[in-house]
Amino acid sequence: MTTTQRAAGALFLAFTAIPALAQDAVEKFYAGRAMRMIVPYPPPSSFDTYARAVARHMPKFIPGNPAIVVQTVPGAGGLNAVQTLANVAPRDGSVMATMNSSNVTDPLLNPETSKFDPRKFNWIGSVNAEGSACAFWNERIKTLEDLRGREVVIGGTGPAAGSTIESRTLQTIFGFNFRIVHGYPAQADVRLAAAKGEIDGHCALIVSTLKSDLWEDYKSGKIRVVIQAGVESHPDIPEVPNAFDLAKKPEDLAALKLVFGPWAFGRPVYLPPDVPRERVEALRTAFDKTMKDPEFIDEMKRLKLEHRPISGARAAELVDEIFRTPPDVIERVRKMTQTP
Repeated sequence: MTTTQRAAGALFLAFTAIPALAQDAVEKFYAGRAMRMIVPYPPPSSFDTYARAVARHMPKFIPGNPAIVVQTVPGAGGLNAVQTLANVAPRDGSVMATMNSSNVTDPLLNPETSKFDPRKFNWIGSVNAEGSACAFWNERIKTLEDLRGREVVIGGTGPAAGSTIESRTLQTIFGFNFRIVHGYPAQADVRLAAAKGEIDGHCALIVSTLKSDLWEDYKSGKIRVVIQAGVESHPDIPEVPNAFDLAKKPEDLAALKLVFGPWAFGRPVYLPPDVPRERVEALRTAFDKTMKDPEFIDEMKRLKLEHRPISGARAAELVDEIFRTPPDVIERVRKMTQTP
């Protein structure tokens, strides 16, 4: 063997050893560890249900097999959880979170209260793509024209929450006569208030929640879904008009894409910035394997939860697309969604 061949062989062994060493380091870090999964809404929210399902199954695919403990950080329409992950949680891969994907737009629409940059997060993946809808328990509300008639009382979780931003966007573009009542801790509380007749209904009802919690009521006509909003109509409610199809002006469609576009990566799992690359990749791989795990898929079916996975790389691409929204569109949406 020549000197050149020996050198090439040594170089090959060195490069092939690097992934193994990285794998060993990742396994050493996670072995015996209890990771945290921060969730923005408490039980019985579907965010909590999804997060706990991931926490039960994902550890077996993470090197070192750490436990994952779910921690609820509620408040501010999901922002408290995001800002805890972004600004407080350690950046070592020991803490990850789920997000209300509409919070991705908060730094664009409410920069004074949203101190984070979603482009710097390490996106791990999402269990499903989503769509958003407006549902009503008041039996007089059956069509879009009913939303333009006498006052319709809408529930929301906060002035800057996705539920409010989505309601105001639809109200402005389509002329709906909404009065928004804030202050409900979570969307489950909004639905309870609607069922009691305290309010008429609410927007920002994600379709997976409709299917898991309210499907029988929807099919029986007890509640009515009169509009949905998504880049694509949800395949399970094709009969419901889609705001994206109803928008007649390019500027209205651009506003809808900014507000409702994040639902394309509906239930994202993510890490804070600056986590070591090898740990990010290990968690991405573990998440992807979890999405294909028969036991996890069976649990999704048992819980009546949607399972349309999106990779972490694709989620990151979608976030970048949102942050390329032209400034004039951002300013228009900011003005139309401000609380009077």
